[in-house]
Amino acid sequence: MRIPGWVERTEGEIPTSISAHPRQPRRVPLNPHVVVALWGNGGIRLLTGFLTLFAAFVIKQSTQHEPVMQLVLLGLVGGAAGVGSFLGNGIGSKMHFGKPDRVIIACLGGTLAVAVCAALLAGLPLAVVVALVGATASALAKVCLDAVVQHRMPEASRASAFGRSETILQLSWVFGGAVGVLLPPVYRIGFTVIAAVLALVLAQTIAVERGGTLLPRLPRRPAPATAQARSRS
Repeated sequence: MRIPGWVERTEGEIPTSISAHPRQPRRVPLNPHVVVALWGNGGIRLLTGFLTLFAAFVIKQSTQHEPVMQLVLLGLVGGAAGVGSFLGNGIGSKMHFGKPDRVIIACLGGTLAVAVCAALLAGLPLAVVVALVGATASALAKVCLDAVVQHRMPEASRASAFGRSETILQLSWVFGGAVGVLLPPVYRIGFTVIAAVLALVLAQTIAVERGGTLLPRLPRRPAPATAQARSRS
């Protein structure tokens, strides 16, 4: 079944796109700060999605024929994630962040640090720490993303920007979960791979925050209107 586009579009809404293109005059490009926030949040969601499924497979592999122990260990990881989510939302609701880009990059850097520690000191205790830090960083970075969209996007395009950002975050979580399923259930291997992925995402986030990109095919920040007028003339 196909749903017509007008069903999911409110009256007067202007859809957003990752980049502005002359052939798409009716679309608004995402603000550069929103793009930075999406890269940072996407990287953190990669970690949380990875840990959710990877920890389940590792615990099942290491505690075969012990369902009660499996439930307890999964409860530790899930409980740590729940506490982290509560802390992140609580901190985000009480504090005012003047530079949300820096906060998001710091959150992503913190998740990378604990992932590296978990790769070096493999074991369930470090997995619990990763769940705690990852959930805290995810909730805090999401608060910053919502604030950036609210303040940096025009009112007519905010709904589209929120919808696009949620889609990107969900896909990031799914990709991280797929990585956790495909890798062998060994703590050291899994956290080494996800730490390498997070390092690449962190480098890309910093590059985008500075106006560049590590991926040549991705568009850079839109040029100012005066520069565009000069290039056309």
